[in-house]
Amino acid sequence: MKHAAFRYAKNLLPWLVALGLFAYLFYKIPPGQVWRGLRFVNPWAFAGFTVVYFLIILALDNYGLAKVLSRFESPVGFRELLPARCVSYLLSIVNYNAGQAAIALYFKKTRGLSFFKTLGVILFIAVTDLYWIIALAFASSFFIELQGHANTVQHWVQRVGYVAIAALLLHILFWGGWLERIVPRKIHFGFFDWVRGRHLFQPFHHAKFSDYVKIALYRLPIHLTIILSMGFVMRLFQISISWLEVIATFPIVFLLGAIPLTPGGLGATQLATVELLKDRVTSPLFSSGQVKPEELLLAISLAWMFANYLLKALAGLLFLRATKRKLEMPDPSHQTNNPGSD
Repeated sequence: MKHAAFRYAKNLLPWLVALGLFAYLFYKIPPGQVWRGLRFVNPWAFAGFTVVYFLIILALDNYGLAKVLSRFESPVGFRELLPARCVSYLLSIVNYNAGQAAIALYFKKTRGLSFFKTLGVILFIAVTDLYWIIALAFASSFFIELQGHANTVQHWVQRVGYVAIAALLLHILFWGGWLERIVPRKIHFGFFDWVRGRHLFQPFHHAKFSDYVKIALYRLPIHLTIILSMGFVMRLFQISISWLEVIATFPIVFLLGAIPLTPGGLGATQLATVELLKDRVTSPLFSSGQVKPEELLLAISLAWMFANYLLKALAGLLFLRATKRKLEMPDPSHQTNNPGSD
């Protein structure tokens, strides 16, 4: 009973934090003013750009995931993976972990692949993405001058970057077998070998340096597209911002949004967008008094979030029935002695 209550509280807490952040934002910026900011965008141009952006991200994400699955688990084609990836987007809106586990379950049921090995591939990609987020924010923090509380954020990002560099070094030493030379044999034959033997960590155990480079390169276009797209979105709302500001500021915004305090960065991303950009953007709308920077920035962030969530939900619903039919078919692992199944 206590375990169930703890799990319920753990799942509820991030949503409460997100609600708290939105309450703070809407206390500072009245919702009516935010709604008014949405009038300054061409809805057709915004919708068209959002769809193109989503399709590009989906294609890059699905392609990279198929490549990594093929490398560490079993050959998987782009078209075969696409339905499961889209459904995972739908589930991730409510629970990120459930969305990722759905892919592993899909291939467990349809191909008899190891659930935890597939989940390990997804974990490998998630770690790669996290390092890209930190690396891009860390690099951009040296090319931007932030004032007041934002200056504290800038120094925090740099400290996170240094910690990430140290963690990456330890990661390489551990999975490369170098730590075995400096730790007691008891630990080596105990904890180290236990970790390496888990299906969840097989991609890390078998990855070569070339694999790290390739996978990082698979994911880099996604992060660059996400960052650069914000410059175009700003312009759709009649905001002027230099590309240097876009490249220097938004990686920090996305790092703050990646802190696992709210689901998918809800609230945290919006707050970071407003606070870091309100003094760095210009628009005729501001000088004429039609809208304030904070109001328009929050409107943009909310519209962008809602549009992307809507497209993820639609893509998932499009493939949900076909995916469900495949999951209801007999489990191949019950018919064959697949050594990769759990």
